Amino acid sequence: MEKAGTPIVIGLDEKSWKEKLDKVEKWFDQLLMIQSSFKKLAEQTADKIGEIHIKTIVLAMVDEAEEHERQIGELYKVIGRDPSSVRKKAGELMGKMSDTLDNLQSMLGGTTGYWKELHQLHLLNLNAMSAFGMAEQLGLALGLTEVVDIVFPILHDKQKNHMMLQEYTLEIGAVSVLYDRDFG
Repeated sequence: MEKAGTPIVIGLDEKSWKEKLDKVEKWFDQLLMIQSSFKKLAEQTADKIGEIHIKTIVLAMVDEAEEHERQIGELYKVIGRDPSSVRKKAGELMGKMSDTLDNLQSMLGGTTGYWKELHQLHLLNLNAMSAFGMAEQLGLALGLTEVVDIVFPILHDKQKNHMMLQEYTLEIGAVSVLYDRDFG
């Protein structure tokens, strides 16, 4: 496979290739921020969950999220760049600040307990899944198969997490709204 520094798209000069990689790097920065936010919120959410089965699954998502962050670092290497520490910190901060939105949703929807955190985590996972999907498309568009090889298994994990979080938010949400308490 060609190195990221060598144009592999027909008719693309060195300057244009570098510009394309600059744009991909910006997307990877966005991806890192979203994934860091997901990991931070997953950690916070796990701390609030009392039901052991759900807590165990969310803690497994935290472990996966750490691995996914490491894999984002590999994406940067494919394009010959270094990960943004600023974006990672911004993502962690965003994960901490999600309580304001959670509280508004709970107040308006009549939910109690940790449903709000799970719901926010569900939405953030969907956002991360979309961001990884875009990274995959960028890799395909530029002929960087290493990007696709890195992202494809992560997308599988994110899709699995999406289904689990959707199921838990629906189950817990019904109990929260109808009985004003947490599930389990």
